[in-house]
Amino acid sequence: MAVAAGLTRGAVIYHYSSKNALWIALARDAIAQFHQAVQDRVEDGRAPGRLARAFIRASLEGDQIDAVGERLFLLAALAAAPGVPELVAEDGVRWKAEMAEDGLSLGARTVILNAVDGAGLMTGWGLKPDRAELVALRTELENLTTPGS
Repeated sequence: MAVAAGLTRGAVIYHYSSKNALWIALARDAIAQFHQAVQDRVEDGRAPGRLARAFIRASLEGDQIDAVGERLFLLAALAAAPGVPELVAEDGVRWKAEMAEDGLSLGARTVILNAVDGAGLMTGWGLKPDRAELVALRTELENLTTPGS
């Protein structure tokens, strides 16, 4: 991380009260970046499934699944740091709560959240679904976002 920022390890750590504070800040940033990516894709209006469709687009458009895998693996690596598991758990609770307000069934919400994480984990393990699989996954998940289908 220090190299990517063009700094020494010491310079990066200097800006935080401890290494743990750095790990927590890194986890918060990864979570916040994904939330922003989803918010940037939310459609105008009040149609049911808007958030779910934005979540799917932020995860499965282009090569975004690579970013999903990187985020999940980063958070897993940081989970040994005190405070990080709680942040990740809070994020999961937040997604479930926000999706519950999106007007979709519990089953649809559960499938969408878990399918995206599953594809992201596969990608992180070097088992990235091919383009056709990602398109098929996106299509099936988007079908779940239209109430009554």
